[in-house]
Amino acid sequence: MPRPPNSTDRYRALKTSVDEVHRTLLEHVASGGDIAVVKAPPGSGKTYLLLEAVAHARALGKRVAVATQTNAQAHDVCMRLASRAPSVPCFRFAGASTAPQNLGPAVQWAVKPAELPLGPCVAVGTSAKWGAVEIVHPFDVLFIDEAWQLSWANFMPMQQVSGRFVMIGDPGQIPPIVPIDPARWETAPTPPHRAAPEVVLARVGRALRLALPATWRLPYETTSFVRDFYDFDFDAVAEPGARGLLMSSAGSGAVRDALQTMGSATIAGLTIRTPEHGPPVERDDEIASLAVEAACRLLEAETTVVMDGKSSLLQPEDIGLAATHRVMNSAMQLRIPAAYRDKLWVDTPERWQGLERRIMIVVHPLSGVTRPSSFDLETGRLCVMASRHQVGLLVVSRDHVGQTLDDHVPSAEQAPGLPDITGRGHDQHLRFWKRLQEQGQLVRAA
Repeated sequence: MPRPPNSTDRYRALKTSVDEVHRTLLEHVASGGDIAVVKAPPGSGKTYLLLEAVAHARALGKRVAVATQTNAQAHDVCMRLASRAPSVPCFRFAGASTAPQNLGPAVQWAVKPAELPLGPCVAVGTSAKWGAVEIVHPFDVLFIDEAWQLSWANFMPMQQVSGRFVMIGDPGQIPPIVPIDPARWETAPTPPHRAAPEVVLARVGRALRLALPATWRLPYETTSFVRDFYDFDFDAVAEPGARGLLMSSAGSGAVRDALQTMGSATIAGLTIRTPEHGPPVERDDEIASLAVEAACRLLEAETTVVMDGKSSLLQPEDIGLAATHRVMNSAMQLRIPAAYRDKLWVDTPERWQGLERRIMIVVHPLSGVTRPSSFDLETGRLCVMASRHQVGLLVVSRDHVGQTLDDHVPSAEQAPGLPDITGRGHDQHLRFWKRLQEQGQLVRAA
């Protein structure tokens, strides 16, 4: 892992804790342990850990399978494995018959299980692919990347792949998408709609349980905001004050004040007044304009990004925008000037999972909501949007959010004996907003 400049005792302690997690997992793989579940905060190097464990298992002569949640992730794992061990063949197990040209000569393409070696190898495919074929000769171990995006129902067919599993992922991300009402399974011993690691941790006592203790992505100042979304502790590798923005001029008014706050504190909120009749529900043109204006001002001010002792000029590709509704993302996209249109990426939090930018400008999920439902209070989307940035995060919203959360009393809709997810989501939303207010990082536009 890269070592940041001006290392401190805090950094060395974090590095020691990270190394201990790596060592424990490698020992588990070497010993043939059945199940390991690794919780990882955003930007903690979970793919690095997965690659290290896969390479270790392969070096021990094991037949290794890797499951990812998308084809793009599978391609990336193959290319990174080939880069670190070009002499070791890696098989991309896929459904299409034509291989992408960018995978390189060390990656071999396989469509049928019979095309995979019976001896030591690494085979990488999506969870959908592994679950759709019959595996006659099980692998020694199956590694699952981004495991919290995999439902138990989609994990069950994969149990034919191996009797040993290593699940690595971010439990703060958006729960698996289920196209039907799962209410009938809420009290099932193994709910098919729940994330596979959640079911494993609840039902399997012998599982090795690990958590990566550090985030390499997030600034020190904003890690406390994101930490509230998790049930385990972690810290930022970045030193206090090591990341920020330097702007020669960002105009005037509330947008400038919010950008300056973000530049020094790495996170800021920018709100505009909520109309008496309530905010626009899905498409809010004023909020869309405000978000795009903030991005344009950063670029027009020739902003310098300071990150761990290095400085660089902010580029359009360094900025991302996100909102929970596609219609809202379309409204922002339409307002981006032609010069930046193909460079500023705008998308939903579902599509932002696993990605990062220097700067993120996001629309708060409750900006258009005055009566939050259990869906609205599920914090996965807010967690994803709040954890994609490396240097600065600007949260744009109508100004009713704090009052709405104060006034709202969430109803306990969960089945008897199950945790109150809606109440917990309400508490996490409230903590996030209150922290912005109490730390003076919430700027109100006239």
